[in-house]
This record gives sequence, C-alpha cells and structure tokens, in this order.
Amino acid sequence: MNLANISVLVFIAVLVGTLMPVQGVINSKLAEVLNHPFQSAFISFLVGTLICLIASLATKQSFSLQGLKQAPLWYFLGGLLGSCFVITSILLIGKIGATILLGSFVTGQLIMSLVIDHYGLFGIPQSPVNSLRLSGVFFLIIGLGMITKR
Repeated sequence: MNLANISVLVFIAVLVGTLMPVQGVINSKLAEVLNHPFQSAFISFLVGTLICLIASLATKQSFSLQGLKQAPLWYFLGGLLGSCFVITSILLIGKIGATILLGSFVTGQLIMSLVIDHYGLFGIPQSPVNSLRLSGVFFLIIGLGMITKR
C-alpha cells in the first residue's frame, strides 16, 4: 500500500476517532435521563446492532452459522470489551471530562498496541518495538500528564 492510500486511511481513522468523545457525551446524557448507565449502554449497543443489521442486509451479506460454530470462544469477547469501553465512558466522562477520558483511553490503547504488535499477538503481523515507537508512547504519557493538570 502506498503512502497516499495510507494517508487517506489514517485521515478516515482520525475522522472516526473524533466521534468517540461525542459518543461518550451522548451516552452519558442518555444515562442521566434514564438514571442508569447500563440501560444507556444497552440502548447504544441496540442501536449499533440495528445499524449493523441494516448494513448487512443492504450489502446482501449473509450470516454463516457454520462459521460461528468454528470460531474459538475468545473471538466473542469483542462485545464484552466494547461494553467495558462504553460503560466506562458513561461513568467517567462527566467526572473527568472528554479530554482526559479519551487521552487516557488513547494512551492505554497505544501501550497495548505496542505489546500486541511487538509479539504479533492474536495472529497479526509482528512489528517489533523500536525507539521511535517507544518515544511516541512516552510523549503520549507526558501529554496525558499535561492535560490532567487543571
């Protein structure tokens, strides 16, 4: 893949990333109205599930129950991990703000991403840690410390 294609994909990822704090605020406000964070998370996932169903039907994608039977159990943990993210967002965004919450999430994501890439965990291509990657995460940690100072 050439640099221009990668740049477009990175731009799309950054653009979608801008939606994460918006999602956190919306889910938190819904939790206030419902007076329950888990119900807000449920509604969030229900709407997301319906959107995925509509997209699958619109693109004529079929579901393979046979494929589900062949998948290892740990493949189903994505929903659990997603619910941890959404529920944590709902519970914390009103207490620490969107900047600190998302800065913390991104820092954690990059630290774990370094580990996953370095060891090639979960079958992804191995990409060893180097000084530039470590420096990037180090500066992210420094930045997180800076944004938590009020």
